Amino acid sequence: MKNRNGRLAIALGMVLALCFGCVEAQKATKSTTVTQPGPRAAVVGDVPKTLAILPFENNSVTEPERFAPLTKGLAAMLTTDLKNSGTALKLIEREKIQALLKEVALSQSGSVDQSTAVQVGRILGAQAIAFGSFMVLGTDVRLDLRIIKVETSELIMAESITGSSDGFIDLERKLAGKIAGSLRIALQPVTAGSGSDINAALYFSQGLEALDRGDKAEAERLFAKSVAADPAYQGQVDNVKGRN
Repeated sequence: MKNRNGRLAIALGMVLALCFGCVEAQKATKSTTVTQPGPRAAVVGDVPKTLAILPFENNSVTEPERFAPLTKGLAAMLTTDLKNSGTALKLIEREKIQALLKEVALSQSGSVDQSTAVQVGRILGAQAIAFGSFMVLGTDVRLDLRIIKVETSELIMAESITGSSDGFIDLERKLAGKIAGSLRIALQPVTAGSGSDINAALYFSQGLEALDRGDKAEAERLFAKSVAADPAYQGQVDNVKGRN
């Protein structure tokens, strides 16, 4: 009998200990839930007002060499659209970014991870840094972009835009609108006209490369072809040539 009573006492003690442990675990879980920051904590408080957009990584499956110039061109297009938005957002000049990337040998690899992007942002004096990639697969295009808060390395935005290469500039402007929304600035992207295919963006991007090489005549020729293919690129051309 004594042995039986002893076993019952031990079993009762284990049950009570288990119940007490469950209660304490629930309290701890509730406490953690209350103090844990929300997933959008990165955009709470001061919103970055200085942005640098790095060249995009080319992940194209279809003719990757042909679309390589878009690495610079897409970044320049986004910079122009955000710069012309009439807001307080300051965009780091393309020339400064190119000079720094050349110095740290990133422009050759075209690949930038988060830690490298934060370091580049600090050197440039940017409060936020944007970097991403694009992929062309047949007539389909995908644009991916991340924005990181330089001071804290927190993620502000991660977006993907997909669509047809026949409306490349519209895809770019949708992405510009996403960037503006994440930084809480107003932006009214203009819808491009019909026939604004990816070739206009390529001519513009090739013109940028010629300009960076110092071949102004070739740059002018390619910029003219871009605008002829789609007059919406005139603003892009004017910006990189310093008219805006």
